[in-house]
Amino acid sequence: MAVRDFPETPVLVLDLEIFERNVAHMAHTIIALGGKRWRPHVKAIRAPALALRLIAAGASGVTCATVTEAETMVAVGIPEVLIASPVVAPGQLQRLAALNRQARVIVSVDAAEHLALLAAAATAVGTRIPVVVEVDVGLKRSGVPPGDAAVTLARAVRANPALTFCGLMAWEGQTTRIADPTAKQEAIRIAVGLLTDSAHRCRDAALPVEIVSCGGTGTYTVTSTLPGVTELQAGGGVFGDLRYRTEFHMPLEQALVLRATVLSRPAPRRVVCNAGWRYLGVYPTLSRATNLPGVVHTAPAAEHLTLDCDRDVVGLAVGDRIDLAVGYADSTVFLHREILAVRHGVVEQVLQVPASV
Repeated sequence: MAVRDFPETPVLVLDLEIFERNVAHMAHTIIALGGKRWRPHVKAIRAPALALRLIAAGASGVTCATVTEAETMVAVGIPEVLIASPVVAPGQLQRLAALNRQARVIVSVDAAEHLALLAAAATAVGTRIPVVVEVDVGLKRSGVPPGDAAVTLARAVRANPALTFCGLMAWEGQTTRIADPTAKQEAIRIAVGLLTDSAHRCRDAALPVEIVSCGGTGTYTVTSTLPGVTELQAGGGVFGDLRYRTEFHMPLEQALVLRATVLSRPAPRRVVCNAGWRYLGVYPTLSRATNLPGVVHTAPAAEHLTLDCDRDVVGLAVGDRIDLAVGYADSTVFLHREILAVRHGVVEQVLQVPASV
């Protein structure tokens, strides 16, 4: 099927050649140069077939946001998953405990209440749940304070017979938007230093620390070089969306676009297409038309996307296709049930995207 013959839009289109270059670059930076394990986060990637491509490229497992995502990844044979968020709902706790019969599914915690919930679920189904303690290194979201608090919670995990203490994790997300490269590198170094120091303190307390996990796409070029880190979670960057390239200044290429159809040309400088926010995430980064001239003002509605240009648009008629570089894959991919993976303009594979639960 040629690209120009796609029967339906809007549709996500992934350029496999660019995707593979991004994957190779990230794997080389993290694994070959950094000497770290790569456990890419799949909350943006979502399609199991793409996760398997990352495993083939050297990833040692994946990171997920939810139990449902973890179940999807284990179902296709991925043997090790980290859920980088506490699990507290009763049904999800039961599913997490049962999932550890099939694979190693690690979960993060930041409070003693989490340990009690996990232990009860594990005991009920006869498994042990592997656990990492999340440390707040400045993002001010989840996580215990670095240092003594991290050691105290790690001790409690280790003492619980239904749980297995695996190590620590953090997300230094507050550093991602720092524009100056030197200032950003120093901010990442300081933040991650709080994590690695906490890991050292755990080891000094005779607690075995296997995992020291951090590093998203906005920081991986630095976190991959830092001593004491064992693995990185950077994943969404394989799509090379606008947020990572223009706001986080990452050396990646745009691999994912939304292909839409021009619905109306009501004025020489206006294009209206069927790429509203039902199909294309508008937060936190707007998408951008790849082939319109000059400065373009983007106004999304539910079903329509209006593009007003500062100069006349020629050669684009009603019924023509238009590509929009995805602004942020995390807020776009989950809106779709499939991605068309193309090579040289021809569909090579239709990738299924499971629905969220």
